[in-house]
Amino acid sequence: MTIERTEQGILIKTTAQINLKALQRIIDFCNVSEISARAQGTQEQADELASQVNKKWWSENKHRFVK
Repeated sequence: MTIERTEQGILIKTTAQINLKALQRIIDFCNVSEISARAQGTQEQADELASQVNKKWWSENKHRFVK
């Protein structure tokens, strides 16, 4: 694996044998970290947004857990 900084960003090269699901989780984490670094909201706003997301997720997935 090689990691290289370019003018456009950071380039990561790895073999094709890597677990793509695990790699996607790492990329998602990096995206969240990048967005969080630019965030200017308060903790209360973040808590409210998380609550709304959780409510929406539960309403869409409740049938999978409650028979």
